[in-house]
Amino acid sequence: MSRRGLWLVLGAGTVVVLALLVAALSAPVELVSRPRSDATGTPRLEGVLPSVTTTTATSTGPPVGTGGEMSGLVWAVIGIGLVVLGTAALVLVAWLLSLLLGRLRRSRITRHRSAVFASPPLPDELVETAERRMALVESGDPRNGIVAAWLDLEVSAATTGLPRDPAETSTEYTSRVIGTWDVDRVRLAELAALYREARFSTHPLGEQQRRRAASALEVLHRDLARVVAREPEDAGGRV
Repeated sequence: MSRRGLWLVLGAGTVVVLALLVAALSAPVELVSRPRSDATGTPRLEGVLPSVTTTTATSTGPPVGTGGEMSGLVWAVIGIGLVVLGTAALVLVAWLLSLLLGRLRRSRITRHRSAVFASPPLPDELVETAERRMALVESGDPRNGIVAAWLDLEVSAATTGLPRDPAETSTEYTSRVIGTWDVDRVRLAELAALYREARFSTHPLGEQQRRRAASALEVLHRDLARVVAREPEDAGGRV
């Protein structure tokens, strides 16, 4: 229960108790007027002369049983009020216990820093074979050149020693391995898409696809060379 709901319950209980107490202690209101009596206790009718005057002995004390009925009603109201207040107190205690248990649970939670995995060293094979791949993509017709360049990239990626998932294709494995380092992943995905198109499509490929593949290879080779040049600095910083 929220704090607002708790205060609403307590307020409603208080209002009910006060209303019952006011109703019990208030004097009864006569809805029908009774005939007024004279000093002897005999009812007197206005404007009518009695034919016979009689004297009756009446008691001037309070009505029998009125005080007992009033006290019983008061005690009943007090009992109802105690029940309402007791229920509200139980709700309050339950709410406080829930808050205490919640804080205890939160205090037991230990925050751990997220693990930071360093990229593996980049093999020299990937950088040293860059010129060979550029020569392959420029040789022969566009389809064969693109396929030959990508297959050479797959061979170089395998020298990293990173494990291959059994569900991965060779293209997916190469893309994942090259993407381990800080390279342009958009151009990497473009080169992989051009390889799949050249390998599995039947429509002719032209010089436009060759230029796109060569441009993507140049960007990847430049990024890989930058990673190799930055590795000694990173190693010095880690020491």
